[in-house]
Amino acid sequence: MHDRRHRHVPLLGALLGLTPLLATAPLMAAPPVLTVALADGSGAHLRIDSAQGSAQLQSGAGTSVLRVNPTLRDALSRSDTVQAVGRHRVAAAPDNSVLLLVSAPSNPGSPSGYCGAGQEDGLMLLAVRNGALVVQDFVLLQSCVHSIEQAIDMGSDAAAALHPLPAPWLLRFAAMQDDRRVERCVGIKDERLNFQDDCMAATDASP
Repeated sequence: MHDRRHRHVPLLGALLGLTPLLATAPLMAAPPVLTVALADGSGAHLRIDSAQGSAQLQSGAGTSVLRVNPTLRDALSRSDTVQAVGRHRVAAAPDNSVLLLVSAPSNPGSPSGYCGAGQEDGLMLLAVRNGALVVQDFVLLQSCVHSIEQAIDMGSDAAAALHPLPAPWLLRFAAMQDDRRVERCVGIKDERLNFQDDCMAATDASP
């Protein structure tokens, strides 16, 4: 039986469907440049150019270019959706993390092959650390390649299936578990994404 709950992914490039075929795949429309306010109270903003796989930190002291490792740069540049969700609106505690929804085609190198029309949708938790933009966690929410499904197909507007929650939680979405629908809450614990299946009881198990 496939695990349809969620899946923590250590190798972003491989599990976002980035195969050697991508080198010859047609270029997709790039997501717009994203500017997100950090939740650390400093007034600083994180600017992410997904098409270039680059990032800048903009603050009262000026603008600094952040280092982005090749795996993260490739994952961002090959995605057709990079959108801030949850964390920048309802921070559980002041910090400089940012939660993104990232979507990429499952198999852009072979659109008529296996999962050719499929998408890989996931939550990516990023943070600014010592002059670099780093990935703290990545969790697949919906995947053709890994047979991960949601209660409602996230479709072309995956963010519409994610609903903000008050602190200390970030957002919720409808998932399938053992062929039943559950409302899954998402928070952050120990710099990782934390999931709770009962949003009504989420306060008792808050991260």
